[in-house]
Amino acid sequence: MSTSDATGTPKDHVPQLLDRHELQDYLNHHLLGSRSGVRMFRTAADTWRGTPYEQRFKDLTAQVSEMQDRLIALIDRLGLHRSPLHAMAGLAAAVAGRFNPVNLTRSKTQGMTQVELDILQGALQGQMGMWQALAELATLAPEGGLDRAEMEANHERTRELQDAVRRISDETLGTRFLR
Repeated sequence: MSTSDATGTPKDHVPQLLDRHELQDYLNHHLLGSRSGVRMFRTAADTWRGTPYEQRFKDLTAQVSEMQDRLIALIDRLGLHRSPLHAMAGLAAAVAGRFNPVNLTRSKTQGMTQVELDILQGALQGQMGMWQALAELATLAPEGGLDRAEMEANHERTRELQDAVRRISDETLGTRFLR
């Protein structure tokens, strides 16, 4: 059973202050992941070069990059610092991602291509989790500078990107697993 504070508000609903250090660390980790994610989408566009899916992946890459820009803008707007260590790790991940260790041959018709598509969906699922957590934090710490509606809109936009990758996966699945 929930106890109440002096105003009668349940204690589990009392607004809290954001731990800005933890939030900064959390957002920097997601920024690091987003750098790898943008690179993975660029690599997928290379995998699908010469097919109708190439442009779809180029469009997805631009949209995923835009979501990364939204994260950077949020970090900046909140007055948090972007970690130079994470930036260097992101550059290393970007270089490594260019080699596409998941789909070395850039095949469109093998099981590893499915793994690549699954990983892209998983990366977007991680980003959706971040936006959802930030939406909840906006409610728990209303003075923290997070806008719930903005975080929910970012969550929805990321879900749409994940759905787009899933559609490509569904449309091309037979080329990998059916004879």
